[in-house]
Amino acid sequence: MLRETTVAEWKSAEPEVVFSSELLKNNAHARRAPFRILPSDHGESLNVDPVAFDAVLRVHPDALEVGTIRGEYAKNVMWSKFSAFFMWGGALFVFSCVLWLNITSSFSFSGAALFVSSLFCFTSYSLFCFGCYFWRLVKLSSLDDPVMFNRRLRLVYILPYVKGGFFKFWEKGSHGTPISYKWDDQIRARIYSYIYFRGANLASEGFELGLLALREGTGNEVEHLIQLGVQSNGFDSTQLALWEHIRQYMEEDGPPLQAGDKLRATDLSRVPEFPPEIVAAAGGPALDQEAIDELVRQKARV
Repeated sequence: MLRETTVAEWKSAEPEVVFSSELLKNNAHARRAPFRILPSDHGESLNVDPVAFDAVLRVHPDALEVGTIRGEYAKNVMWSKFSAFFMWGGALFVFSCVLWLNITSSFSFSGAALFVSSLFCFTSYSLFCFGCYFWRLVKLSSLDDPVMFNRRLRLVYILPYVKGGFFKFWEKGSHGTPISYKWDDQIRARIYSYIYFRGANLASEGFELGLLALREGTGNEVEHLIQLGVQSNGFDSTQLALWEHIRQYMEEDGPPLQAGDKLRATDLSRVPEFPPEIVAAAGGPALDQEAIDELVRQKARV
């Protein structure tokens, strides 16, 4: 499906940018050597066939909204409802055991009894927090973190995501104020690889596309590292194709979707929208599927 890219593998230390201390602490990719360094000159083609895959969330007349890795996995969260009730049931069972042990011992608190009771209470609370975490996935948390590429203004907008608390289960997580970055000067792209285990002795290599947003005025300090699109195993052709799709959209008036591509199948009512002024600058509200299909057909005839 894809031609061989002209971008060589890198697999060495990052040569161009530095990461903020917060990113180094919270994002594992910031501590990894990039698998590929995509050209900082966005006019340079990757020499691969562009494919949007399952990454585009919304299409505006002058902008494209692309989803993230978190959104890829959040599309299918109904199993989390079972997990939530299972964890809550476990928490109730463990807490009942604590009450039963203390009632049968007539609340005689020796040192050993206090230790066991404290351990059981901590276990019960942890299970309860796990249940709240899974319930937030089903009912409360946003499902994705849209990144808007405005080709008319040549700006990229992000909505920083602040994770919710675990033991502070009432903190569900939220998105911060939108931040804009200049497409030409402040946006870089990397492909990162990592090893994960699918079983006791079964290791696989995964790949993710990283969008690097540089802090204004620094020239090389990465303020945000966003994992765009979808994760792939074995080869990074998916990430190359997605970035080429975005690059052609921004640089060459490319289509918002390639022929055969569809929008990400997710509940957009739980995906945050950008403020009205940013949407207006993108040409207006998101287009429906029929209007998008017509744009794709028009581009195909050119």
